[in-house]
Amino acid sequence: MLAVVVTIDAVPGKEEDLISALKGNAEHSREEPSCLKWEWSRHVEDPSKFAIYEVYTDREAFLAHKASEHFAAWVEASTGCIANKVAGQYELSEPDARGY
Repeated sequence: MLAVVVTIDAVPGKEEDLISALKGNAEHSREEPSCLKWEWSRHVEDPSKFAIYEVYTDREAFLAHKASEHFAAWVEASTGCIANKVAGQYELSEPDARGY
C-alpha cells in the first residue's frame, strides 16, 4: 500500500477557498475503488496550515488518481490558495487493522 502525506500552507485570506477545494477533492477521491483512505485536517494552532493523508492500494492507483478529472479540478481550484505545499509518498509498512 502507498501512503501520501501532503502539508499545505494556505495563502492568507484564502483558507475557506482551500477548504472548499479540499472538500471537492475528498468527495471524488473517496469514490475511487483503489483509494482506501482520504482525509484532510486543519492545524489546531495555526488555521492557515492543512494536511492531507491518503492511502492507495499501490502506486499505480495513486498515479490513476493524479490523472483523474477531479484531481485536475482540485489543482485548478486550489492553485491560488496554496502558498507552500510539501508532499511525500511512503510505503505503508504496518497498517492499523482497527479501522474507524
